Amino acid sequence: MNDDINKKVMTAREAVKRFIKPGTHIAFGGFTILRRPMAIAREIVRQGIGELFVTMNGGTLAEEMLAGAGLIKWLETTYLGLEGGMPVAYAIRQGIETGEIEMVEDYSNWSFAQRTLAGKYGLPFMPCMGDLGSDILNYDTFGKAGLRGRDENGEFIHPGIPPKKYEVIDDPFEGFGLRPRRFNTGEDTCGNTTNAYRDGKIKSDKYTGRQGVKVLLVPPLLPEVCVIHAQRVAIDGTVRIEGLIGPDVDQSLCGRILIVECERICPPEELRAVPEHNQIAAHFVHAIVKQPFGAYPSAVPNYYDYDYDWFRQYAKEINHQPVKKVREFWQNHVGSTADEWEYLSRVGMEKLFSLRTKPEYHYNPELDRFPKT
Repeated sequence: MNDDINKKVMTAREAVKRFIKPGTHIAFGGFTILRRPMAIAREIVRQGIGELFVTMNGGTLAEEMLAGAGLIKWLETTYLGLEGGMPVAYAIRQGIETGEIEMVEDYSNWSFAQRTLAGKYGLPFMPCMGDLGSDILNYDTFGKAGLRGRDENGEFIHPGIPPKKYEVIDDPFEGFGLRPRRFNTGEDTCGNTTNAYRDGKIKSDKYTGRQGVKVLLVPPLLPEVCVIHAQRVAIDGTVRIEGLIGPDVDQSLCGRILIVECERICPPEELRAVPEHNQIAAHFVHAIVKQPFGAYPSAVPNYYDYDYDWFRQYAKEINHQPVKKVREFWQNHVGSTADEWEYLSRVGMEKLFSLRTKPEYHYNPELDRFPKT
């Protein structure tokens, strides 16, 4: 086996030590409680790496843990909840209220997704209309803190913070692409049922001072490190994600470094047999961390479901507790473990295997997914 390929495979401890430093701008993949890269996040807690600039599209399981351990300085996000168990993730809210998390920059899920597309393709911006008219455009935390723009040497003040949060322009194509539209053979058959601009119901001059269609431009997302959790990764680094992909493919290709946790490392031939099912090419991957159940307590389709009992218990123990209690929880729960295997042994193999998915469903239909009243 090629030595360069072998160098990609490492433990979570090695990957964190090599690529994540105090202040690192890091993007965590997965979505809400699906395929969150918890093995790397837990190792960051064990190593106590703080002052982090954390960004993600839909969280916040990994981020809640990092906030609870006091390791997040800046946060760029779209959603701050833990699904039904905790509509606003408590440790993150607590960090914001106490000022430990100094700044939060907010985007919608869609505008954030467009930023990852721009980052992936090396584009200067991407268009987005969904945030127009919302309060998101009125708040610019990083700008207010003086972190946008260039310094006296002409370099960007922070390599991960664009000079503007957004820009609104007049559509140079005068709404030509908006649907539904009229074709020569009749009315449109797309899912949209109204086109207020076409029908003359909107004549706004907001943002630009000129009447017409407005377009919001969002800058690329460019973090230092991206981390995702996948089901299978070939020994050369080829990545295959099964089930809902969420933001992972686009977001993975935005950063300088890509760390991939996985349930299995397999021969390249296994993934080459059906190459169209692979999403990330080997040369993008810098570290492969094999860690079965590494996304626990989130779900990994075709492998294991999420542990709703964990979320209920966490909300019961942590919600509305003082900072000291939150710190103690995460220190006892994660910080006191030597590595992932010790953490998982505390969870218990019986519990972990009870979450295994049923092949005919790709999830576990026997789990209780809703709190008992």
